[in-house]
Amino acid sequence: MRLTNLSISNFQGIAAADLPLPTPVAFITGHNGAGKSTIADAVRAALFGAADRVTLKKELGLVVHEGTKLAAVEVEVDGAPVSIALPSGKRSGEDAVPTSPALPYVLSPELFAAAKPDERRQLLFTLTGTRATPDEIERKLLERGCDKALVTQMKPILRSGFSAGAEFAKKQATEAKGAWRGVTSETWGSQKGESWQADVPSYDQAAVDAAQAELAGVERRAEIVAKSLGGMEQKLKAFQAQKDQLASLKERAGRVSALRAKLECDQQDLATWTRKVEELQAKAGTGPRDGLVHDLARGLDHLASKAIGIKSEMADDGDRAALKALNAYELQYGALDAVGDAESSAALPKAIEARDLSARAVENTRRDIAAAEAAAEQQSGSAAPEAISESDVATIRTNLASLHGERQELRARVDKLLEAKRAAVSADQRTQNAASYHAEVMAWDAIGSALSPDGIPGEILAKALKPFNDELLSMSDCAGWRAVQIDGDMAITAGGRPYRLLSESEQWRADALLALAIAFLSGLRCVILDRFDHLDLAGRSEALGLLDAIAADGDIDTVLLLGTLKTAPAAPSDAFTVYWVEQGHIGAQPLQKTA
Repeated sequence: MRLTNLSISNFQGIAAADLPLPTPVAFITGHNGAGKSTIADAVRAALFGAADRVTLKKELGLVVHEGTKLAAVEVEVDGAPVSIALPSGKRSGEDAVPTSPALPYVLSPELFAAAKPDERRQLLFTLTGTRATPDEIERKLLERGCDKALVTQMKPILRSGFSAGAEFAKKQATEAKGAWRGVTSETWGSQKGESWQADVPSYDQAAVDAAQAELAGVERRAEIVAKSLGGMEQKLKAFQAQKDQLASLKERAGRVSALRAKLECDQQDLATWTRKVEELQAKAGTGPRDGLVHDLARGLDHLASKAIGIKSEMADDGDRAALKALNAYELQYGALDAVGDAESSAALPKAIEARDLSARAVENTRRDIAAAEAAAEQQSGSAAPEAISESDVATIRTNLASLHGERQELRARVDKLLEAKRAAVSADQRTQNAASYHAEVMAWDAIGSALSPDGIPGEILAKALKPFNDELLSMSDCAGWRAVQIDGDMAITAGGRPYRLLSESEQWRADALLALAIAFLSGLRCVILDRFDHLDLAGRSEALGLLDAIAADGDIDTVLLLGTLKTAPAAPSDAFTVYWVEQGHIGAQPLQKTA
């Protein structure tokens, strides 16, 4: 990315500046506050579309030169203009700006050291073309003997990078350790997990078999006795029922003589009342006719006489029935117009009731005699029931209860023996489960170790770091500076000292070397190096010599070197164009190298 011209108007401290860039290095100097860093800010604003000193687009007006309303920056990139207008922020020509991820680090060298290790690592992978795809990582994991099923399981995680994969493997290993602890009730350890076995309680299989056989025998005997008890209880019930029935039959059969005597008495009473009724009927035949029967008889006689006459030969069936009823009435009570004994007539209904009651008594007694005779006959024909006593049943019950108690004791003994067997089998299963979880822990640990910085990332990174560190070492030697290197953890050192412990000038040297190496390996070949004045005179001379050397070798296209000097220097070589910035303006002509 060659910058061929810079044009700045009313941007921050620069009122107007037009900088042709005919040589690889533009050495821009001036007093403090002259506007040197503003030139670097302006270039970044044009290329990135944002100003360094503000964070929001609505604040872009703050970078417009004081006393003016509009500002503009234009940078020619490989001959194509790229510009930004302020405060609108409107850009043009941005398609000419390379989309390389290395661009921020060459335009602001201090950003690389400030970046996170993963960001630095990813940039180096990109710059060197080192592959770290999930498929490549999977292949390397399998080459290391990692479990194929687990590698396949976590492959989607690898798309998020090594750290995500290592963290996932660590989490899975932790879960497997928890499962191991759940089986063993102990804290997992690599040596403990390798040899752990559950305590196996002893048990006697022969004793189990013998106890189960004895229990089966007792249960068979108990079943037989239970069936015998059921049959005996049924027989006892039948015996008691038959005994009660025979007692009833005997009691009824024993009443035959008494019932026959009663029948004679009942028959005598019936004969007596029958004669009594006949006598009363004879006496009451001509007595007063009071009551419903007599009223109906008189009404019937009246109707019959009025219709056809009692002796009419023309009478029909209804008439004849009426005459028949009247004849029966007179046969019992006498003629309607006869006069009988009123006392006998009054006593007649009770006598008839007594006669009828005696007749029913005779009938009931005859029925009881027949039932008693049938009971006597049934009793004589019944066989004597099998005698079963309560003691017989109680003996069987006692035997069955004894067998139940024995069965309960045997079941308890069998359960205890089987519990020991189950504990032994469970111990074997626990040992197997613990071994399985231990293997899972080790498998995940192996994957986690492989994905750690010292593992596969280290291998891949070594390929990425070598050309980068080689370039850094070459430039360090060229400048005569302490060798700047990056280790596998992405830590930056200079002469073996960590970057954070370096002085400002040493950090500037490291940043410059890193930016030049990134520019070379990325192909951008463009660097902005501000605050050149951090270096002492010797350091400045070494820096100018380094830039002159790499420009002569054609390893760089554009370097903007900015720093505070007391006076405008002479150009160190033909590779340099020197500009002097004063009060926001650039000198009319660039200063060339003196003879």
